[in-house]
Amino acid sequence: MPYVSRKQCVSGVHQLLGSTLRDARRERQGRIVGIDQTREHPVIDVIWQGQPRAERIIITCDQLRDLVKASLARAATDLQKTTSTDITGEPSHDKSLILLTEQRRA
Repeated sequence: MPYVSRKQCVSGVHQLLGSTLRDARRERQGRIVGIDQTREHPVIDVIWQGQPRAERIIITCDQLRDLVKASLARAATDLQKTTSTDITGEPSHDKSLILLTEQRRA
């Protein structure tokens, strides 16, 4: 019998890969290069501008779900803008800019 986890997972996280993430608290931005939901709490891997390696950031399932919703909403808005006007410029290869609210542990 296959193992079935009781852990809550967020669907659609693949939408976040390659997205630009902005950390307003530390005034930095970076790219999401990995997502791990196999741990107790989800982890996203972000390469911040000017940093050579990815940083692992622990977030809650709710925060991950909010990031996915924000990414999908941004993509829908971008698509609507593109279809309502003439496409004369080059398409942007930059994915949605997502705001990260960091969770502080006491």
